[in-house]
Amino acid sequence: MIKVKSEADKVCVAKAQEAGQGHLFERWDELSQEDQRGLLRDLRSVNFQLVKRLLHQRRQGQDSGLELDMLAPAQVEGPADANGTQLEGACPSAEAALSEGRIALFLLAGGIGLGSPTEPTGMLPVGPISGKSIFQLHAEKIRALNRRYKTSLPLHILIHPDHLDATSEFFKAENHFGLNPSDVHFVPQPLLPLIDRRGRFLRTEPGKLALSPNGHGGVLDGYLNPGGVEELRKNGIEQLFFFQADNPMVRVGDPAFLEHHLNGDYEVSSKYIERLDNEEDLGVFCRIGDTTGVIRYTTIPEQERNSRGPDGRPGFAVGDMATHIFKLDFISRIHEESLQLPFHTSEKTVSFINRQGELDRATEPNCFEFSCYLHDALWSAEKNSIVYADRNAEFSPIKNMGGESSSLSAQQDLSQLYTGWLQRCGVEFTGRAGDVTPTVEISPLYALSETELKSRADLPEEITDDILLTGGKT
Repeated sequence: MIKVKSEADKVCVAKAQEAGQGHLFERWDELSQEDQRGLLRDLRSVNFQLVKRLLHQRRQGQDSGLELDMLAPAQVEGPADANGTQLEGACPSAEAALSEGRIALFLLAGGIGLGSPTEPTGMLPVGPISGKSIFQLHAEKIRALNRRYKTSLPLHILIHPDHLDATSEFFKAENHFGLNPSDVHFVPQPLLPLIDRRGRFLRTEPGKLALSPNGHGGVLDGYLNPGGVEELRKNGIEQLFFFQADNPMVRVGDPAFLEHHLNGDYEVSSKYIERLDNEEDLGVFCRIGDTTGVIRYTTIPEQERNSRGPDGRPGFAVGDMATHIFKLDFISRIHEESLQLPFHTSEKTVSFINRQGELDRATEPNCFEFSCYLHDALWSAEKNSIVYADRNAEFSPIKNMGGESSSLSAQQDLSQLYTGWLQRCGVEFTGRAGDVTPTVEISPLYALSETELKSRADLPEEITDDILLTGGKT
């Protein structure tokens, strides 16, 4: 008999035992009171009904439930502008929505940080010269939008619970990077237990469950539940703009993208980039019958995955860059019709506390994690749109600590982007030995886009060395 003090703890223990997790209480009396409290705290956070459903689906071999034999490339819309620049001045619907505060921004910053288990990826330096963080760069884009449209857009940051304190303190120490603190909302990402091959929960420490984020799709059931949707609606919000923290080149609140979405009255609009090859680790937009959505590239049957078009490009070339606009009414319909996002399983290698109370350092996959993704909601949309984005202008993901797709490669990509802006504005690059192009950084507060940069009266005529244009001054 497990001895606990409160009725709530007794209920928690009973739920865990009923769910077949009684092994967690072996050697209970040997745990410190702090470890006992920690384990109970983690167990209280578990949705046992959801876990039961996920375990059943895994035993049945179910994942997305999609009919992959009907798979076809998605129908998409090409670039609205050959140069990849924002079509500013021709976006009346978007400008009205932004200026009237009908847009809420959602920054997806969950997951384990690359640099440290206690610091999110958003804290990594990405300014080519300034070394500013990804969070600061995104915040400056929002400040620039607020200034341009005389508004104050709310920012909701979905963050791993382990990073919540560090992120909120980071923003507080930097005065929220000039944003109104009341507009910045930190949303802890829901967690799910990691489960071994026998369906049992694991512990990473005597008083700590092995938990993992349930994927950014969890925001729809959690933070954006019916009550959360109604709260946004009361505040005048009609559209939600989702973007990833680990892509510093994303165009936050892109007016051209918003204009297309609003004028087409779409439930969901998404941006796509062309995949470089068939093995690029990106979700792929596909069509099954009359519906369109995203699947993992590894899910595409091998024959279709390796197919190529007449031009030699991958047959399934439409990659998801994780930038979406959701109509708030669509999220309401998801709840009203009890539409459920599928959960996907993947293997993990996790060190765990064994039955002897010792740490067992696993060296190969020993458990499963369950994740749901925002893009899976697209399959339920009655009307959606997939719009082209130039990956050289809008996509530089940070997935690694070094080399390709790292903070350093993103800094280089940003410098190249800004250099192209200046060159097309007539600025000459001269005086650098060996034809080495100077490093360039342009703060969004100086110019949010190439179009805005062209309107600046204080642009230098030529650049001979590294240059930082920030806040209206060189």
